Amino acid sequence: MRIYLDNIVFSIQQAGGVSAYWLELLNGVCHSGLPVYLLNANHASANVFERQIAYQRWPCIRESMLPRSVLRYLPLRCRLPARAIFHGGYLRVSPQKDVLNILTVHDFAHERKLSSPFPRGLVNIRQKAYGIRKADGIICISDSTRQELLHFYPQTDPAKITVIHHGISDDFFPHVLTAPPGLAAHLTQQPFVLYVGGRNHYKNFRAAVEAVALLPQPYRLVAVGGGPLTKTETALLQHRLPGRHQVLPVATNQELNYLYNQAFCLLYPSVYEGFGFPPGEAMKAGCPVVGCNRTSVPEVVGDAGLLTANPHAEAFALSIRRLESRPFRQHIIQKGYQQASLFSWKKTITATIRFYHHCWNHKFSET
Repeated sequence: MRIYLDNIVFSIQQAGGVSAYWLELLNGVCHSGLPVYLLNANHASANVFERQIAYQRWPCIRESMLPRSVLRYLPLRCRLPARAIFHGGYLRVSPQKDVLNILTVHDFAHERKLSSPFPRGLVNIRQKAYGIRKADGIICISDSTRQELLHFYPQTDPAKITVIHHGISDDFFPHVLTAPPGLAAHLTQQPFVLYVGGRNHYKNFRAAVEAVALLPQPYRLVAVGGGPLTKTETALLQHRLPGRHQVLPVATNQELNYLYNQAFCLLYPSVYEGFGFPPGEAMKAGCPVVGCNRTSVPEVVGDAGLLTANPHAEAFALSIRRLESRPFRQHIIQKGYQQASLFSWKKTITATIRFYHHCWNHKFSET
């Protein structure tokens, strides 16, 4: 049972949740003892995760002379041995009938018209539809994603779908008191509410700003990730939180873990997620989570956070104020540790390899 893993995802983004997942999957499967081959390796990658891969240790295959920017939209173009497993990093499948196709589906933001506009959004939808139709096994990263798959593609056989949650990195842990070198001291002037991730519209960044604006003066907002601020975001922060905000466009896991440790809470107001790493990371680091009870977030947080029924600033502000009770905040932190322990990359890799075997036996045992 030979496994071919497609690293095309690393050419699509420089960082991000999909890349983080794929790196963890590569590390786990490559060290499983199974024969593994890597497609579309980029030794000069700009992706922060791909740069961590020691490609010289594994057989690498160049799929085609076409650029990766084109290949990402096409079915696999090189022929694989019969009965091989092809697991695409991002929506791709092999057209061969004698190959087992495994597809990981992360979310349906394009189908919900929450992500890239036309025509890129339409291309993504059509590519995903083709992949779902051709896949022999589909991994959904949350039950919310599984339900959406069956909603948008109701003809899909539920028997070929499994839910395998992401893990939470061991880079996140509690009781960190010393700031990493180079992290500005003013970032952690307490108390501060931490916001982590992208700021596009369904991430609901405006609600985070408005929520902190409703809090008493000492509270500040520290926003991490998502790249540089837009002019609109800068104007919003200057108008609603003058002198009460800091932005760190990029951060290492070490820096982020320290910020989780020092924050009063993580505010995660997103109304749509396929999984959602920051709440899990925060809980693992001992940071209470305030968020929205939508899509996959309640799967990750469980009853270990304060999730609001509506995604409005007033509801978030009230939840944050509840954490001012020290016994209640400690209770939420302890529940967060327990909840975060449910998600490990070891579990993810074990379940993925088990699914490979299940699908392979189902397809090839009678041939």
